[in-house]
Amino acid sequence: MLRLDYDQNTFSLVLSSINYDYPSNVLFSWKLDGFYNEWSRPGTANLIRYTNLSPGKYTLHIRAVSKEEQQLVFEERELRIVIARPLWLSFWAILGYVVFVLSIFIIIFRILNLKKQKKISDEKTSFFINTAHDIRTPLTLIKAPLEELFEKETFTDRGKKRMRVALRNVDVLLRLTTNLINFERTDVYSSELFVAPYDLNTYLQDICDIFRSYAAFKHLDFTCDCNVEEGLKVWFDKEKMDSILKNLLSNAMKYTPEYGAVGVSVQETKDTWRLEVKDTGIGIASKEHNKLFKMHFRGANAINSKIVGSGIGLMLARKLIRLHGGKIEVRSVEQQGTTVRIVFPKSKEHFHKFTEVAPNWDISGDGQIEAAGLVQTEGNPEVASDSALPRILVVEDNDELRTYLMDSLSDIYQVRACCDGKEAQGVVKEYGPDLVVSDIMMPGMRGDELCMMMKSDMETSHIPVLLLTALGDEQNILEGLQVGADDYVTKPFNLKILRARITNLLANRALLREKFASLSMDADLSKESVEVNCLNALDWKFISGVRKHVENNLDNSDFTVDSLCSLQNMSRSSFYNKLKALTGQAPADYIRLIRLNRAAELLKEGGRSVSEVAEMTGFCDGKYFREVFKKHFKVSPSKYGKEEPAGRDIE
Repeated sequence: MLRLDYDQNTFSLVLSSINYDYPSNVLFSWKLDGFYNEWSRPGTANLIRYTNLSPGKYTLHIRAVSKEEQQLVFEERELRIVIARPLWLSFWAILGYVVFVLSIFIIIFRILNLKKQKKISDEKTSFFINTAHDIRTPLTLIKAPLEELFEKETFTDRGKKRMRVALRNVDVLLRLTTNLINFERTDVYSSELFVAPYDLNTYLQDICDIFRSYAAFKHLDFTCDCNVEEGLKVWFDKEKMDSILKNLLSNAMKYTPEYGAVGVSVQETKDTWRLEVKDTGIGIASKEHNKLFKMHFRGANAINSKIVGSGIGLMLARKLIRLHGGKIEVRSVEQQGTTVRIVFPKSKEHFHKFTEVAPNWDISGDGQIEAAGLVQTEGNPEVASDSALPRILVVEDNDELRTYLMDSLSDIYQVRACCDGKEAQGVVKEYGPDLVVSDIMMPGMRGDELCMMMKSDMETSHIPVLLLTALGDEQNILEGLQVGADDYVTKPFNLKILRARITNLLANRALLREKFASLSMDADLSKESVEVNCLNALDWKFISGVRKHVENNLDNSDFTVDSLCSLQNMSRSSFYNKLKALTGQAPADYIRLIRLNRAAELLKEGGRSVSEVAEMTGFCDGKYFREVFKKHFKVSPSKYGKEEPAGRDIE
């Protein structure tokens, strides 16, 4: 046996016969089993050479045959050859490779699984944040009017006590929504049932009574028919059944327009009872029926109608129905209505996992219906006609809150409203508001995106933005301020605090206008000064550019407002609105103020006549120069440099 290493796979063998009588009569033939299993043609060559043989086991067969009679074999020998495998192709190495590859696949699978779980977790967190936002908006419409009434109206002692109870419970709900934002589980309903027998007729009437006031508010034809025998007892978990029916009735009424119809009916068979909720609402498109019970699904027409919702009601309702051993069927036609049919077993034997409890007839509903704010809207309030009042732009997607803010602010401001950021983006330049109050979480363009757009645009960067949102933790506030917001108010808010914040922002803007309007010629316009003394560096850059262009053209009497607009690359109207908002002065007045301040400095230095100073500061008419100088500084130019006038308006 010949053993070779893996790198000795090229070798040669020399053959020799023991036939000494007639060595020229000997021919050689060979074959290598495991490489090539055919015998080579007999010949006199006695050198065998193999190159680059693969690792493995081989058997070399060699024959010595007669040259004259090749069938005559003088002698045959064989040699076993083993070429060792390299270390990286050994059994243990291959086993290691297999284990490594399997480990990689397992790691990749786990990473993908973790990513999937994280995505689900993020969706859950997003759901709860959105739900908390939806809850805080109607809470605002409850708390703010109650506080306003409590402060302005006269109540009896009993009325005050009850008002305090209402406000205290609003604060409790606020704390619950805060907890909801931090809650990371959507599976809020346990899988265990606590069942008891209930009178179906009485139970259904109690549930329907909760919704009658809302149906009356929306002018809905609301009917409740219980076509079962009197005193029929059925088994279910009351808390979970409340959630099922309230979800279905809330959706039916929420998506049914005014003067529509919503009907509830119940029938029984031998072993089951069937409940049907039918409405004449907006319906659901047929192509979306397969998504009805998916998490966060909301129909396209529901989203476009701007009716708030979480898209989780039907999914949770189906889960609770299945826990009761029931079945749900939804039939819907867009713009015609929706019918939801549920079938439940009567007895408790159909439940897989349940605990029998005593019946509790206390309906846990408190009349609060999802997204059913009962604050009546009365159209847009009349905007104050006094053009001197500050202009406020309210951007809020909730119709009732938007109407309430307009109504509450219109007595002291000119108020205009937009329903989302995209609409506000076009309105803000045309309306030129003194302040924007915007919600953050809105469809289309968010409030923080609107704020960022405004603060990065030279024409709107000076407008203060107050963000109004349900997200009130430090991180959310920090993110809002980082996009350039001037203030941040969380829902539900106190109306007095909101008004105070608006007043402060407008007052600060007025102080800033005074600062911009009274800058002297040697004012510090450095970057450091911008950061210390200015709310928005873009605004300071604008003022600095205006002053620089005017100063460079002081002696040019042909330098006009149009020339300045051209140098600033702005239209005349945009330039006028921007400069007026920052300084409180029209462009022509501001140019004249800069010229007069420079003229005062030159007169103070002395050595020049009034006419020379007028010409150096762009006043081609000496008489006009004297008139405007005296009107501004309360003293004639000729006397200005000789004495220090009292109350002179120059720094």
